[in-house]
Amino acid sequence: MIRLISVSVLAATPALAEAPLNGPAFDSATMGATITYDYGNGLFGTEEYLPGRKVRWAFDGDLCIYGEWYEQDDEICFVYEDDPTPHCWLYFLEGGKIRGRYMGDGGGWEILESSRDGGPLPCAGPDVGV
Repeated sequence: MIRLISVSVLAATPALAEAPLNGPAFDSATMGATITYDYGNGLFGTEEYLPGRKVRWAFDGDLCIYGEWYEQDDEICFVYEDDPTPHCWLYFLEGGKIRGRYMGDGGGWEILESSRDGGPLPCAGPDVGV
């Protein structure tokens, strides 16, 4: 009887909170990929994940910028050449796709991987063809 009650209580307990990807898991899930992210009903931007935790990022139709990422506690933080302020996220892997939750000022909003390929990020402007 006690065992049956324990099983019933466990079945009624909400699932444990989702665990964000740590640095090595994030690196494994993104290395060599060029991932496009959507925000709500539209395109957010595309990031190419390069060796050594380097990245190339572009908002839709914008110039590419270079940066790097690092792990800080549970967050993955990015700094870019045009802005040394860290932009930190919690990342999750769901059904093989990356979901990110922004943790900076005004945070809590999310992006979701909409496509992925292994080619270089097509850059407008000075990095055309890179």
